[in-house]
Amino acid sequence: MSTIPTTSKRLRIPYTVVGGTRSNRSRQRPGAMTLLLLNRGGRLFKSTFYADLERLGVSEILSVEGPAVSYDIETLARKFPGIRFLVLHEAATRGEQINIGMDEAHSDHVFVIWNDLKITSASLSSRLVERVRENDVLCTVPLIQNQKLETVPTVMAPAFYNKMLKELPIQQTADGMMSLYPTDYVGIYSRARFMLTGGFDHSLQSPYWQKMDFGFRSYMWGEKICCNTALRMNYLGEVPAEDTTPDDSYKYFFLKNLSIRFSADTGTLPYSRFLEYWVKSGGFFGALREFKKARRWVEINKFRFKRDARSITELWEVPEV
Repeated sequence: MSTIPTTSKRLRIPYTVVGGTRSNRSRQRPGAMTLLLLNRGGRLFKSTFYADLERLGVSEILSVEGPAVSYDIETLARKFPGIRFLVLHEAATRGEQINIGMDEAHSDHVFVIWNDLKITSASLSSRLVERVRENDVLCTVPLIQNQKLETVPTVMAPAFYNKMLKELPIQQTADGMMSLYPTDYVGIYSRARFMLTGGFDHSLQSPYWQKMDFGFRSYMWGEKICCNTALRMNYLGEVPAEDTTPDDSYKYFFLKNLSIRFSADTGTLPYSRFLEYWVKSGGFFGALREFKKARRWVEINKFRFKRDARSITELWEVPEV
């Protein structure tokens, strides 16, 4: 067992790696997959849970633990040497936790799940993994059910109503349906494509607007997030509620996504969008600093843009159900 102090290169959040190994042999094997476990709430019988994860047959398992861990990580690491525990030294958004896990992962594909989700080895068949590799999209989202085995809508479609951005939750009816973002962050991510998108933005504290930002940026840069009905799992407890309240995170989302204009094969953030952002932000000088910073980011990435948020929403195909 190893205990390795390290720091995320992207986000500079200190964490310690407990247990497992840091070899990159799994990345060299075709079809290798990392399981990245996010934790919330309490869960009894952790030993049984981790044993079930090991039986899934994935190449490696990473478990992201918050700074206030209520159980003995060292003991679990000795009992399950195939699991690496990433123990954060300070609080981090869920998107930041995934970013850190992606940095640590050794596989080409990373399956992000929660500790209150149940998945069977049948859902992770070699045939399904091969299909995920062949499709080669940014993220493959699963079909998720609640405790009563009722399907939870996991396909999200964007729409504008009276100039306000909304989302339409849609039931999965066929493989390949596009989703704006991975619901509850859950899905099989292409690690390489994830890295190219820049991952989740740690400056957005709201999980909802963090996922919306990731989704719109991904589509504006030419990526896709699709569903696969063969990938199935279910919540062991209540389905988590989503807080969609427009807050400080929304104003950054608005600036980085809804304010972008695409023309002449480049993305731009025109100064004509500043007034609307100022109104949403409040203070003039603070809004101006944020706006200029965003313009620099857009200028650096201007050739990554393939379309803007308006065209994504207007051309989104919502299947008849």
